[in-house]
Amino acid sequence: MGFKVVFWHWWAVAAALLVLEMLLPGVVFMFLAIGAVASGLAVLVVSDLSIEFQLTVFAVVSVGSAIVLRPFLRRLGHGRPADRTLNARADSLLGRTFVLDAPILGGQGRVKLGDGSWAVTGPDMVAGSRVRVIEVQGTELRVEPSP
Repeated sequence: MGFKVVFWHWWAVAAALLVLEMLLPGVVFMFLAIGAVASGLAVLVVSDLSIEFQLTVFAVVSVGSAIVLRPFLRRLGHGRPADRTLNARADSLLGRTFVLDAPILGGQGRVKLGDGSWAVTGPDMVAGSRVRVIEVQGTELRVEPSP
């Protein structure tokens, strides 16, 4: 009498694959878990399936779920545009227009942003001039006159 694979074996494999999915980056193990669940369902419906057929169901459903679900998951993974600058506050200032708090003299000045002040570099301008941020260099903003 040999070992017989029953439905809950496949579901245990699916559970283990889902744990791996949570612990490791990527989504490969999720597709394999879907295949294991499908194989378990096939064995639950027809209890005397050969191991070869079970493995075929596992492989076909795993690959099929990857093909069908991957484009959907890729769209979800792109994130919102605001996420791009989440940990890079200075990068979120590119292209924005501000009013100079202090004049730019000798290429150096300051601009007030919220409750703080940033150092700016650019052509000499008087305080109160409108400037546009064109580049971020560390903690300094490179600006140009805004139209």
